[in-house]
Amino acid sequence: MMKQRFLKNIPRILVVMPTVEKACRDKLQGILRYAHMNGPWDVQTFDSHPFNAQLGSLRNWQPDGVIYGSDHRLRPVSRFSRVASVELDGFAESADTLSSVHHSSRLIAEAAADHLMHLGLTQFGFVGSLPDSPWSETRAGAFVARLALAGHACQTYTPIHPEDWGLEQAHMQAWLEALPKPCGLMVAVDLRAKQVLDTCLVAGIRVPEDVCVVSVDNDETICENTTPTLSSVLPDFEQGGYLAAESLDRQMRGLLTKPSRITYGVKRVVQRKSSLFIPQSSHLLASALEFIRLNAGAGIRVSDVVHYMNVSRRYAERHFRSGFGRSILEEIQRQRLERVCALLRATNLPIGDIGARCGYGSDIYLKVLFKKTYGMTMREYRNA
Repeated sequence: MMKQRFLKNIPRILVVMPTVEKACRDKLQGILRYAHMNGPWDVQTFDSHPFNAQLGSLRNWQPDGVIYGSDHRLRPVSRFSRVASVELDGFAESADTLSSVHHSSRLIAEAAADHLMHLGLTQFGFVGSLPDSPWSETRAGAFVARLALAGHACQTYTPIHPEDWGLEQAHMQAWLEALPKPCGLMVAVDLRAKQVLDTCLVAGIRVPEDVCVVSVDNDETICENTTPTLSSVLPDFEQGGYLAAESLDRQMRGLLTKPSRITYGVKRVVQRKSSLFIPQSSHLLASALEFIRLNAGAGIRVSDVVHYMNVSRRYAERHFRSGFGRSILEEIQRQRLERVCALLRATNLPIGDIGARCGYGSDIYLKVLFKKTYGMTMREYRNA
């Protein structure tokens, strides 16, 4: 049985990871959550910040453990001999020498494929990252394989001017125009998906009617400010950070002596307008969805939607679930919560006023529903 080594001092933990990216901040949140629950730890990031004392020479601040991210620019400072170390979404060549925690590109791609197929789409495409990378290639392969199991083919985009977007956009536009329509399109990462949506806008390609787009990372700064807003797969980055911290803790305590490899998965698909696809044959559903969009904040009920559709309650619910994969009430709540989130981000309105504007008669009910849906309070969401 492996004997646990007791810590004599508060461990110093160096996180070598840029915090400018949303995904990295989520990972850091997971690391800090583990440290808060199992520490205390002295956690420092190797990040340049103008209003904070810098680490400077690491000879003057020796870490007891290091968590490495994937930024090549920070790589030269991130090697310490005989120090507990973990790679977090790092480099494949380190897999045999360091413990590592990695997201599953396969599960990400399968979540995107399932999301698009669930919408009723049968024609598909994939756009990879630039420059191309192993994780992007894995996502492409897993996306194609998942579709093939359901009997669907997929076209993969190949760039010809990756170094010059001014030249590349014309090539991408021609490829997007040639896709069979309607088409479900997975893009490897949010920034790349923004280029896809920008190109569709220039070309007059309708999203989601002609091309239905879903990306990866759910960087809200990007996803909430594209035209239309961008649906995105949210990997469980925070859980990845937590698992990396846990692995590091086991090393420092002598409970892990051989490199381990841990994989984390997907939290959810965050659906926005770029994948709100409705088959053209379902005009009644499309009309009902627009009715909900216009009136979600006015306190409408399921009976109001059924009355607008002028069909029986049973017929409306069955076709709504068939078309969207959710009930009429779930769609009303989704639209209301989307409006709540927008007001939390864009205004300083009191939370009680926001609830009233979004059709909620009870603040308590809204607070419970919001926490259950997003895993945080409305105040925490606004502060974040």
